[in-house]
Amino acid sequence: MIRRLRRWWASERWVMMHRQPRNARPVIGLVWVGFILVPIVDAVGRSGQSSFGHWLVIAAALAFSGAYIWLVVIWLKGHWPLELSLAGVMLALAIALTAADQSNWGYLFTYCAACGALVLPSAIGFWAVVWCAAIAVGATVVGGGSLGTGLGFAASTVGVGFLLTLMRDLRFRNHELSEARAELAHTAVAAERERFARDLHDLLGHSLSVIAIKAELAGRLLPDEPGRAASEVSDLETVARQALGEVRQAVSGYGQPTLAGELEGARIALTAAGIDASFEQPSLSLDPEVEAVLAWAVREGATNVIRHSGAHRCQVMVRAGSTDAAVEVVDDGAGAIVGDAGPQAAGNGLAGLRERARALRGAVDAAALPEGGYRLAVSVPVSAGSESGDGR
Repeated sequence: MIRRLRRWWASERWVMMHRQPRNARPVIGLVWVGFILVPIVDAVGRSGQSSFGHWLVIAAALAFSGAYIWLVVIWLKGHWPLELSLAGVMLALAIALTAADQSNWGYLFTYCAACGALVLPSAIGFWAVVWCAAIAVGATVVGGGSLGTGLGFAASTVGVGFLLTLMRDLRFRNHELSEARAELAHTAVAAERERFARDLHDLLGHSLSVIAIKAELAGRLLPDEPGRAASEVSDLETVARQALGEVRQAVSGYGQPTLAGELEGARIALTAAGIDASFEQPSLSLDPEVEAVLAWAVREGATNVIRHSGAHRCQVMVRAGSTDAAVEVVDDGAGAIVGDAGPQAAGNGLAGLRERARALRGAVDAAALPEGGYRLAVSVPVSAGSESGDGR
């Protein structure tokens, strides 16, 4: 329990200390110290007592003020056992002066409640204020004051104590809110980094595969067919420049592939890899967000066929109806290599594709076919793009 209280205390104390402007602390301290001169002036101005009793009351008032000043000076420095001790001394002196000298000293409990609200954690400080108010009523009545006078002191004690408790709690909650906002900002940055890394992987994975295949083909053709090799090198340069442009667009936040561009890129890449590719593409007019998902599907499907399938034939089909649009990439390769049980299923490409489709309420089906080969199918509602934009 003591250890828990210590951690609780340290966390709230850190907030109070570090959220307080440094230049404002001395000013606030002087204002609080100024209030404590009232009991000393009151004690010196008392009359109708013996000389010894008068000096005893002055000494008690000085001790009360000294404990108060000491507590204000060390407040926020983490000396909570000493702060508790000083608050206890103040409470004892307030009880002694009110019960043994005059009931008018009951206003001292307001200082005690204020200090309790400042040095104690909020939940404990609340009950400390309540107990200070109850003790104020009892000490005032014992000192000869009326119940109404005691209730008046209790009201001021509760008012000041609860006000400072609420101020302390508000400061702490504001700090928690600031931390929550900072955490959300960090989460947003991490999500954006993940998105950018995924897009960069998808962009470069396809383009670099094409570059590697064309470079290998050009190397094989160079001794016997230098003309064809030069053509492949020219295509290689074109693909490299296109990849550079796509990366620049992604960095600028504008990298959104088009379906026509990806179909043409897939045709070039599959042909260069020696794969007999056929394409079915009806005339389409799609929302840009829906088209982008289908374009990513064509790119991911073609990249997987080139890299992993060992296929001889590949068919890319694009269709669109009144409710949804879809892309289907089917090959006759070793489907088990890229099946859901294979390593590619957990790769960044299919994971990123699934995430993009899911964002538009679409679906991705990637699996090996019973008769051999592999099928990647992505479908997205045609109205998903506009609805997604309205929902933002």
